[in-house]
Amino acid sequence: MSDAEAEECAFWGLPADALQHRDEGHEGVWPEHVPAVEAFLAIGDQWDILQITSPMGAPGLHYRGLDPLRAEASLRLAGIEMTPKLWAEVRAIEQGARDALNAH
Repeated sequence: MSDAEAEECAFWGLPADALQHRDEGHEGVWPEHVPAVEAFLAIGDQWDILQITSPMGAPGLHYRGLDPLRAEASLRLAGIEMTPKLWAEVRAIEQGARDALNAH
């Protein structure tokens, strides 16, 4: 795992070895989901974010989702070949991450 991947894991609250296959049960990421997690970690900084003001006047951020054009460029530069199936899995991760980020 690269330093950048380890930093992304830390940012998302994943254990540093989350992308490693473990034989002792289902801890970490299941092997069939590793490509989607790796792709998401490669584009995890490509969010479309709105700065909002709450009714009480407090500033905040609203995560709308990953910016598809920036995500596509990042994936291409990372050498990750995107397929429709892989993109659907990445979008599922994005939805969960967006919900978690906007819950605060």
